[in-house]
Order: sequence, then C-alpha cells, then structure tokens
Amino acid sequence: MARLAGVSKGAASHALNGRAGVSEETRARVKAAALELGWTPNSTARALSGSRSGAIGWAILRTPKSSTIDPYFTDLFAGIELELATTDVALVVKLVADRDEEEALYRRWAAERRVDGVLLTDVAADERRYALLGSLGLPVSSFRSLVAGQPTADEVPSIWMAESVGVDRLLDEAHALGHRRIAWISGVSTQLSVVVRERAASAWAAAHDAVVVTRFTDYSTAEGTAVAAELLAESDPPTLLVFDNDLMAFAGLSTCHSLGLRVPDDVSVASFIDSDLCSIAVPPLTALRHEIVDYGRALTRRLLDVLDGNPVDETVLPGVEVVVRQSIGPVPETP
Repeated sequence: MARLAGVSKGAASHALNGRAGVSEETRARVKAAALELGWTPNSTARALSGSRSGAIGWAILRTPKSSTIDPYFTDLFAGIELELATTDVALVVKLVADRDEEEALYRRWAAERRVDGVLLTDVAADERRYALLGSLGLPVSSFRSLVAGQPTADEVPSIWMAESVGVDRLLDEAHALGHRRIAWISGVSTQLSVVVRERAASAWAAAHDAVVVTRFTDYSTAEGTAVAAELLAESDPPTLLVFDNDLMAFAGLSTCHSLGLRVPDDVSVASFIDSDLCSIAVPPLTALRHEIVDYGRALTRRLLDVLDGNPVDETVLPGVEVVVRQSIGPVPETP
C-alpha cells in the first residue's frame, strides 16, 4: 500500500490512523491506495502489535438526567463527533449505572485495548478516576471547572470552564432588577462544577447584601419541580429561581403556572444553561449561553493532541453571556 501511494510505511500508518504529521494530499493518496487494494484495518492485529485502536471512549453516568433527551449532552456529543469527523478515530459511548461500573469499564477497555484514550465529563470534587486511568495507561481529556481563576497545576489535560464568571453575570443581571432573595436549584452536590457555582453564588451574595440559597438535586425535572414548589411555598419565598439546566427550568416554569404565579410578574425564572428550548418556553427563559458544541470539539481535540504527542496548553473556555428573555423582570412590589 505504501509503495502504491508512493510514501513511506510510517507515513502510510499515520495517514490511515488519523495521526498528525502528514499532509492532506498524502492522507488522501494513502486512503485511495487502501481502497484500491481492498485494505481494511484489523483491530485484533492492532491490539496485539501495541498500535492504536483508532477509538476513544466516553462513559456517561446513567441518572434521571441522562434518561431524558438532555440538550446539553446532545450538543456535547455533536461537538465530539464533528471533531472526530476530520479523522479516522471512532467514538465508543457507554452508559454506566455508577462510578464502580464506570471504573470496571475502564479496566476492560484498557485490558482489551479497546480505546486509546478517554473523555471525562461530570468531574467530581474529589475525582478518583484520574488516578485509575493513569494506572491503566489510558490518556485522558477532562472537562472541569476553574476553582481559583487559574487551571490547576496537575498533569491531567483539561478544558476549563470559568463557572464563577457565569454565576456573577447572571446574578448581576438579577441584582440590577432588584432581586435580593434568590434560590439556586443546583445539581449533584459532589460534582466540582456544582461546588464551584455554590461558592461563587455565596461570595456574590456576601458582596451584594443579598441571599442566595442553593438547593441540590439529581438534575431531574421531578426534583426540579419538587424543590421549586417547596421554595415557593415558604412564607418569604425567593423572587428569582435559577435552575442549573434548561430542563429543570422548564419544570420550574410549569410549577409556577400550576401554583397560579405569573412569570415574571410574581416570580422570575432563569437557567444556567441556554438551549433552543429556552427560546420557545412560555415565557421565553433568560439563560446563560454556552457554546456547548464548541466545548465538545475542544475536549476532543485536546485528547487527540495528547494521543499524537502534540504540545498543548491548558485551554480556558471563553466566558458566557446572559441572554435576557421575558422570564426575568423587576422584583414584584410588596403589597
């Protein structure tokens, strides 16, 4: 094949495995030669020879959140696949019931040489998967939150999100409208992103003479509904409900309607994650716009660069912007 394409064996290998170091012209010539010869990759031979498998893995924790069509995960998946579309690398996705099952999956992937590396999302505050993947020799690209404004000085390649910036911008918008009693219906309390958002909200409240109460959920619409109902039943309810994702925000809107509350005349509602769903809600939801497809691409490119041995810097994602829609308004006047 290399002879037919007029290239070295090393260049042919790089071209067929989607690696850097060869031009697009060479890659096309090698693929054309492979097609002419009827060549197809042998995954078993690859594993035995110690070469790359041509796949990366992504394990998604199966929760009430992931059992529905979550726009966040579908957009992230789209970004991953768009980045892989420029290569011959495949994506292996598995749903797992818990962290123990996930760790067993990584051990199996490593033993079978099923994947060359792993994408990590939903990073925990006390993340233990890094050590396991390191011991298994599986490279990783991680999507995690900035804790103190700068990437953590460790050896885990990551794409970083400045969660606190988004929190401040959303709460600043609320503050300008007079909101001082705010409830944040957040996610799983052990997740790093949730911890960072809670700390940021508390710091913002202290600096603005306001109260921001955080309530944790499993991200499901059922818990979003239940927590919203409890908060709105309080004797001095919050004037703004902020939900960690768009699906819970939808549930919150429905709860307000069922209680006979007008949004935003009686209470305001916002989402930390924007999506097309937010724009068609009644009323349309104020939300933070995240370029989630781009995040998926960046996360994937980070891992591909690691696998190819390319020098990479820690990537801090650009800040998010508040998309103001009709679900947020001035604080209602006290009768």
